[in-house]
Amino acid sequence: MVNLFIICLKTVRDYMGMKLLLVLTVGMWLYLFKAEKNRTFRTIFVYAPAVIMLLFVCPISYKIYEISRLDMDTYYRILWTIPVAMITVYGMVRLMGENFKRRIIVLIVSALLIGVCGKYVYASPLLYKSENAYAIPGDTISVVESLREYDSHPIITALFPSVLTLYVRQYDSKIRMPYGREVFDLRKDYTHPVYEQFELPEVIEMDSLLDVTRQFEVEYIVFYAGQKTDVSPEEAGLKFIDQKGNYIIYQDPEIAELIKEWEKYYPG
Repeated sequence: MVNLFIICLKTVRDYMGMKLLLVLTVGMWLYLFKAEKNRTFRTIFVYAPAVIMLLFVCPISYKIYEISRLDMDTYYRILWTIPVAMITVYGMVRLMGENFKRRIIVLIVSALLIGVCGKYVYASPLLYKSENAYAIPGDTISVVESLREYDSHPIITALFPSVLTLYVRQYDSKIRMPYGREVFDLRKDYTHPVYEQFELPEVIEMDSLLDVTRQFEVEYIVFYAGQKTDVSPEEAGLKFIDQKGNYIIYQDPEIAELIKEWEKYYPG
């Protein structure tokens, strides 16, 4: 039980980050604990967060979550139910009181504290200016639209480089892929035979790749222009369809022929 308690505490630490904003929130919670008299607000901003935190760090709660066969990597999400921002803001508003001068002072100090304790998220290298209304890379849209112009079937199966895989179904949910984002989750021991042949080798062996893509009935393969193959896709029997920027689209005639055979029995 002690080990489970330590795990829970570490989860809280990793989630909360032990940043200055957390200190500000705890400060406002302590203030509300002393000053808030309204029963409803006291329940929401004082009692509920405390109960949730106590239940979260309780080893029994962790064990119940585990026995329920839920993904333990998501246990931290219970902490989402604590209204951290609301506690901080409401505490500051409550601190302002009725005096106009005091309100101005608390407002200025609060704004400065939030600014100093916070972080300018737009400086993160993980954020970039959106190229379109979908907020996904433009290359994804170009490649998918090219596939749609070439193939009128409502559902098609295609293999994409990893940089596109995460976005394709955000734009077109009717495009099937042999694998999705699960292969990129380093926390899980999961892989896929197509991924192993397409993404991992420095030089793709086309025969090995086509062996597995045909097992999963992948009709289209999108190569990144810099990907190296032991023989060209055309030499391996693929049909060139289009090139959009750094991405080259090929069709597997063998799977295309198989789909035509299916259409005799399953029109459309």
